[in-house]
Amino acid sequence: MNPYLLSGPALISFSGGRTSRYMLKHILDANGGLPRDVHVVFANTGKEDNRTLDFVHRVETDYCPITWLEFDPEEPHRTKIVDHNSANRDGRPYEMLIDRRSFLPNPVMRFCTIELKIRRFAMYAQHWLGFEHWTSVVGLRADEPRRVEKLEPRNAENRDRWKTTAPLAAAGVVKNDVLAWSAAQPFDLELSVDEDGDTVLGNCDLCFLKGRQKLEKIIAAQPDRADWWVEQESRQEKQPSFQNLRNPDMAKFRADRPSYAAMRSHAVWIKGMKDARDRKAALRALPDDDGGDCFCTD
Repeated sequence: MNPYLLSGPALISFSGGRTSRYMLKHILDANGGLPRDVHVVFANTGKEDNRTLDFVHRVETDYCPITWLEFDPEEPHRTKIVDHNSANRDGRPYEMLIDRRSFLPNPVMRFCTIELKIRRFAMYAQHWLGFEHWTSVVGLRADEPRRVEKLEPRNAENRDRWKTTAPLAAAGVVKNDVLAWSAAQPFDLELSVDEDGDTVLGNCDLCFLKGRQKLEKIIAAQPDRADWWVEQESRQEKQPSFQNLRNPDMAKFRADRPSYAAMRSHAVWIKGMKDARDRKAALRALPDDDGGDCFCTD
């Protein structure tokens, strides 16, 4: 059976990257358009690169409608419907979530993914579309077996509402397939890939799951990208609940590495090196503690 054939009710999670665009196009081709009761959704955190937002807009212009969602505690069901023009670009949805929780997300408690993405999709499906049960379609590939394996336990957890499926994994699609196909299209995401084929600036620009090498490479090129992340950690350090903590690292996105302020200082120091070979060596010397791109749909 063609894994791209869908029947509603279903939500296609569009992350804003090349893989989700590849998946969406193949679903549209297989079904002769968007099937009835199948909707495409994109959740904006406010920390995506502008080129990601432009890419989502180009896809919705050329392919099919995409509903843009944001977390907003003041809106019904804490969900706000926006578009390319009104989408937040300064991290406000993410910051409102942190304020509501009074602590920062981390690799163990990734409530950012849950609240900014997954629950927004669920609220939209239930309260705007009126779905009681639906299929959640995500862009996990065949070369991401550990993440695909996690779908079955999660399907058991969510059996009362939705079931998650990964058509790319079922079709045997891997990263190189996506990159080769994307390069042949009339337009592409204007974010470069690294030597491993990863889109370093994909999803939240300085997500704490990204490895320190990746983060400092980004910061060295654009130090001001770290400002928002530094501010969030600084705000937590000033909270009364953190003043008496024996372990101040608890006020960081990750307790197992330096703060964003420290990483910014180090990255700026690397940027100041005159010899390009020295800069490259300094970045390579950093730990490659990549926690795996959350993709914000898993």
